Formats: sequence, C-alpha cells, structure tokens
Amino acid sequence: MSRRHALIRRWFGYLFILVSLFVFAYPVGRLSYYYSADPVVGWISATFVWIVAVLASRYVFSGPKMKPRYFVVHWMGVSFILACWTLIAELVNLFTDVSNIALANTVLSLTAVTIVIAVVFSHHLAVKKFSVSSAKIDRRYRIAQISDVHIGSRQKGFMARIVKKLNSARPDIVVITGDLIDSSAVDIEALESIREISVTTLFCIGNHERYADLPKVLDMAERLGMTTLRQQTYHSGQLAFTGIDDADDPDHVALNMVALPQDSAKFNILLYHRPVGWEAAIDHGIDLMLSGHTHNGQIFPFNLLVKQQFKRIAGLYIEKDARLYVSSGTGTWGPLMRLGSMNEITLFDLLPHRE
Repeated sequence: MSRRHALIRRWFGYLFILVSLFVFAYPVGRLSYYYSADPVVGWISATFVWIVAVLASRYVFSGPKMKPRYFVVHWMGVSFILACWTLIAELVNLFTDVSNIALANTVLSLTAVTIVIAVVFSHHLAVKKFSVSSAKIDRRYRIAQISDVHIGSRQKGFMARIVKKLNSARPDIVVITGDLIDSSAVDIEALESIREISVTTLFCIGNHERYADLPKVLDMAERLGMTTLRQQTYHSGQLAFTGIDDADDPDHVALNMVALPQDSAKFNILLYHRPVGWEAAIDHGIDLMLSGHTHNGQIFPFNLLVKQQFKRIAGLYIEKDARLYVSSGTGTWGPLMRLGSMNEITLFDLLPHRE
C-alpha cells in the first residue's frame, strides 16, 4: 500500500469515528438524558450504542454479509435522521421553554414521519426526458440511461420494475453508467430481468463493481447480453458510445481519451461513472457525457457535502455545444431512503438540428 493510500485510509478512519459518534451515539445519549434527567444514563447509553454500531459496521462491511448488512445500513439511515432532528430540536430549545420529555417526544414523532416519507420516495421511480438537437444526425434516436441501481442494496424486484419502465419508453439503446451492483454476494438471478431489455444495452464500470468482484460482474454482464465498454467505443448508426472504467484519478478521462479518438462526423457519447473529466471530454469531441455516482446526496443534507467534492452533482450542464448529464441514480445505496432527491430513469431524445 502506498503512503498516500495509507494516509487516506487513516483520515477515513478518523472521519468514520466522528460521523458514527454523531449518527449513533449523539441522539441516543441526548434522548436518554431527556427521558431520565440523569446525565450518567445518557453517557452510558450513548457509549454502549456507539460501540455496538462500530463493531456491527466493521463486521457487515468486511465481506458479503447481505442480511446483517441490510439491517445495519437501515439502522444507520434511521439514526442519521434521528440525529438531525435531535440537533434541530436542541437549537430550537435554546429560544423556547419546552420540557425535555416534550422535546424528546417531538423528535421521535418527526423522525418517524420523516422515515416514512424517505422510504416512500426510495420506491418511486421517475422518468425524466430531455431533447438534444445536433447537425450530426438526420433521424431521431432515443437513449435511456440508468445509473447506480445498486442491486444488493436493492432487490431483484426493483430491477424488474426498471426493465418494465425501460421497455415502455421504447428507447433505441439503453446505457448503464456504473454501480449496477454493490456487493460480491449479488448473483445473476438478481439481474435476470436485464435479459428482457428489448434493445442493445451498454454498460460501463462504476466504483462498486471495482469494490465488489469485477471478474464476476463482467461474466454476468456477458451472460445477460450486455455490452461492457472498457476503454472502448461502440458504433450504432450515427452514434458512437465510448465507455471508460471508473477510477479515483481525476485525470483518468483525459488520459484515456487520448487513446480513444472520436469520429467527428458522429454524435459522440461518453459513458463515465463519476462526473469528472468533462472538460477533457469536450476537448476530445464528446457531444454528450453521461454520468452518475453522486445520488444527488440521496438523503438531505448529504447533497451539501457531495457538492464539496463534485461541482456538478445532478442534472444537465451545457457548455458550448456539449452537454453533461449527471443522474441522481436509479436506485439507492444502503438504506431504502431518499430525501431531497429522486430515483430516475433518464431519456434523451436526440433530434436532427433544423435551421
């Protein structure tokens, strides 16, 4: 392991400790104190829950332990919402005269309502449509994008719903911009409905495919009839699709585009999981770049944190005649919750440019 990677892992460990203290320990400690009026009870409760949560997290993320992981990530989601409402309630209490028990009851009620809303939104599947005109094409094409489905966190029934909506949209080509799965425990049975997609399906590698079991993912993709683009270009009529594997290197797109010359006569589409490298893509003739990765934060206020890492976190961006679209994700990672974001299938109608 390089010195840089060792340093990153160390700082990630420190960050995990701080975040886990806020998410798991803080709300339990404060609510225990509110109900008991005994600070010792609060400290003991917070410490116990924090230790259990840390040990459980280390256990479930050390391998393909799907059922216990499912429990822990939902505990994490519920605790995060509880921690946020606890913090807000304490700030409000600075300017009001409310009893501790009433405050605790309010926090629990608001948390319960918020969780129900978040779960409902995590199951909704929106379809977004965009039109793009270009002088490079003389007929209409419809491209459907899905991204960050996260089978593993999501189940095969959700994948079947996605496929049904894709087919009803009648696209010419479907593209999957990474993170189709998020665990090495996912088997081909969970993805079986992909066989039912009625058109060519192109796939590029996301970070979770790299973390899980990339050889297994590539084998399943081939058996399911998908075309995986790994530093490769696929031609379809007047369209050219280039796929590049996800990487942590911010210059990865620039380095690979040099070896992947584009046909300037075709409408060039780049599939790259994370929304970085757009400037390099433009310089190398890419007309439309399709990405995902950010989930648009998935659960507010994580979108505020994601914006610190990615300046383009969701939606359509235009520069000159080039476009970048960042999907909010078709599924969810971890808990089945969304707040301030939405699962989406995105449709791009490519139209001939008319003077």
